[in-house]
Parts: sequence; structure tokens; C-alpha cells
Amino acid sequence: MNRLILWFVGLMPKKIQSFYFKHEEVLLYIFYGGLTTVVSFITKLVPLYLANKEAMGDFYTVYSAGCAVFSWICAVTFAFFTNRAYVFKSTAKTRKAFWMEFINFYIGRLASLGIDTLLTAVFIGWLRWSAFWVTLAAQIIILIINYVISKVFVFKETENKS
Repeated sequence: MNRLILWFVGLMPKKIQSFYFKHEEVLLYIFYGGLTTVVSFITKLVPLYLANKEAMGDFYTVYSAGCAVFSWICAVTFAFFTNRAYVFKSTAKTRKAFWMEFINFYIGRLASLGIDTLLTAVFIGWLRWSAFWVTLAAQIIILIINYVISKVFVFKETENKS
């Protein structure tokens, strides 16, 4: 995928190429974040649309929550592998280093899920602010938090990764 991106960037004017290479990591993070969103939508909406709501009755509420959890797991797993390989270009070579990255990535994403839940509960549920604007602001905050967590705590360069 990155070869295709580099080919495309190569077609751009020099100023855009310069901008891309100066901010490559952040731009790739945003690009793969967009693909992660697609994974999330597909893995949530396909099972929801395939389900027979009427036949499920009250179980549909539990089923829909399960779809959200399944979607979150799929999206976070996809994000881990794309961030590891293409964005932060992890140099971890041992099994232990891989699993430490994996666990730390999931812990970081669980933390941002908690922040999202807290922001939603406080600003939408309690203060009754606009769901759209709170969600938009929360997603921007979470995007930044996830990037910092990935950069500083998960895919950090260390001498012990070999």
C-alpha cells in the first residue's frame, strides 16, 4: 500500500511532495485511520443489516452491542498491524517485543475508549450538549491521544527491540 502512496505522491508537484515527506508519519496515521474507520463500519453494519430485528426481539439490543464490540476489536486489530508496519515502522523482532507492542496498543485504545465514553456521558448525557459536536470534538481529541500513545508508549524506538 505504501508503494502505491509513494507512487501517487511522486506524481504531485514538488511542494506537495516536500510537505508529504516532512509530515509522512502523521499523514499515514490519518490515512490508515480512515481505513480503520472503514473496517469499523463494515464489521459493525454488515452483521446489523443481516440480522432479523423482528425475529430477535429483545435480544437485538444485546446483539447490537455485541456487534459494536466485535467492530471495535476488528478495527483496533487492523489499526495495530497497519500502524506497526506502515506508520511507525516498528523494528521489534522478538516475540516478546511484538506482544508488548500489541498489549500496550490495546491498553492505549481501551484508555481512549474510556475517555470517549466519559466525554459522551458528561457532555451529551449529563450536560445535553449537541451529540454531533461533542462526538466530533471527542474524535479529534481521541485521534491525538491515540497518536501520542502509539508514538510515545507503544512503538517507541528502544535498543531492546532486537
